[in-house]
Amino acid sequence: MTDPPPLDGADFEYLYELYHKNLPPLVSEATLTPDSNPERSSGTKYKTYRRAETVPLATPESSALLSSLGQRASYATGTERRSITETELATLLAYSYGEIRESDGEPRRPVASGGACYPLELYPIILDSPDIEAGIYHYNVRDDALEQLTAGDNSEWLRDHWTWITDDEQVAAAIVITAFPARSADRYGEMSYLFAAIEAGAVIQNLQLVATDLGIGSRPHNGLNYSAIREQLRLRSDEYLLSTVVFAGTHPSDSE
Repeated sequence: MTDPPPLDGADFEYLYELYHKNLPPLVSEATLTPDSNPERSSGTKYKTYRRAETVPLATPESSALLSSLGQRASYATGTERRSITETELATLLAYSYGEIRESDGEPRRPVASGGACYPLELYPIILDSPDIEAGIYHYNVRDDALEQLTAGDNSEWLRDHWTWITDDEQVAAAIVITAFPARSADRYGEMSYLFAAIEAGAVIQNLQLVATDLGIGSRPHNGLNYSAIREQLRLRSDEYLLSTVVFAGTHPSDSE
């Protein structure tokens, strides 16, 4: 049996962070070059075919689920304090990545996963809760439980290492999403990292939809000090930090 990978050092170069930039044409250097035309490089982007015949679509159906999709939004800055309860956190975790059903006798989660390998891990960071001690936790999906990694208030640490989070944002919690691409590497090889990133996007959407239903403000955050967060969570070199979702205040529709 081989030894586990060593803990990463601050000066370690994470090849996975360069993966997409070295996989043309997905994100080649030319793709990342800003548009030289100021009219095309600003505002919302739309692709159209000017010579193609257009076929207007019918009015979409409506339902409670579809209404939630329409209400999904990220909170703005200057949020008010809004604690996260234990029940709310349990709901966020269960319906974003928990084992909520079975198929052919096997547990399944609420996102599509290549080969049902489920390479992601979730780390809740609790700052403000009436019934959960402040600290950093790991979501143990198998036991449907939290594992406390460190105790204490991480508010200042979070503001220091999450870009754009300021004193005006009364953050109550954050969830860090990481991945073990090796769980599906025997099936998908180097594409395992790409599939894990796609799966993380589905988890982010679920977290925001559930937060909307609970009346909690949420916002994905990817402007991160990756090295500092990896060190704080003590991630090994085969576990990759992908993204985070931060929870603060009430959902925008509830504050109008």
